Amino acid sequence: MQPPPLPSFESWGPIERQPLSHLRRTIAERMMLSATVIPHVTHFDKADITDLDALIRRNLEAARAQGVTLTLTSFLLKASALALKAHPHFNASLDAAAGELIVKRYCHLGVAVAAERGLIVPVIRDVDRKPLIEVQRELGALAQRVREGKATLDDLKGGTFTITNIGALGGTGAVPIINYPEVAILGVARAREEAVVREGQIVPRLLLPLSLTFDHRVADGADGARFASDIVRRLEHPDQLLLEI
Repeated sequence: MQPPPLPSFESWGPIERQPLSHLRRTIAERMMLSATVIPHVTHFDKADITDLDALIRRNLEAARAQGVTLTLTSFLLKASALALKAHPHFNASLDAAAGELIVKRYCHLGVAVAAERGLIVPVIRDVDRKPLIEVQRELGALAQRVREGKATLDDLKGGTFTITNIGALGGTGAVPIINYPEVAILGVARAREEAVVREGQIVPRLLLPLSLTFDHRVADGADGARFASDIVRRLEHPDQLLLEI
């Protein structure tokens, strides 16, 4: 369905027409495709990352000695990859014409990176089979290539699930649009210290807002809640993520 013609904005005041870049036109087309074809539903949750934040701080120097800067995003990638192995129907694409769900037995995760030209999603391959420090190393290298405009087409292809982390920019949450033909995307907002009741005592804890948007044709609300809870559980036990290979 085509939108109706725009009104004559010039009749109310001066305007300026700015042409969209090729990248922005491509993004617009893909977002419209996803929003039109996929029935989106979003599940919201929070992860207590107090222990994870402390672990990252404790290991910053050890990680730098190996040439990497340890970040929250690498833990999000690892937690998501392991949760996808336990919930494989979120690591899939829907072939509606054939009436089949294409479940991918590989785990290549996309990470949204804000570049000068626009939002780019490079892909880290086999996240489930790599140690966390290697995931962090590849994440840093990919993000740098994207920001320098040196990412290749191969860097941007083959993703099975996407993470978009807007925490550095602020906000309390967002509802991301699925990166078609994937069936789910994880949105991450800024972590904030909040008062939490534990064993009858009010204690400060660092809570991370998460929003899991998924294709409602593929999964029901309960499925999405279980998948999101699995990611949360893994983030709340970060030592296990360091040990996973």
